[in-house]
Amino acid sequence: MMTFHVIHVVVGLWLALVNVTNILAPTTLSWNNLILGLIIAGYNVYYLFAQKHVDVQS
Repeated sequence: MMTFHVIHVVVGLWLALVNVTNILAPTTLSWNNLILGLIIAGYNVYYLFAQKHVDVQS
């Protein structure tokens, strides 16, 4: 479960940083948010349904 949390913290910090600062152009920022959102959503679905291992079930 540690990797799950670390990935979410790192990606959350990245999204907060690029959305608050002007590091990326608006079009690049939109693509960045969309792609990272899809990757994290896919990872969550895999982790919850394929692995069936979450803290609540433990």
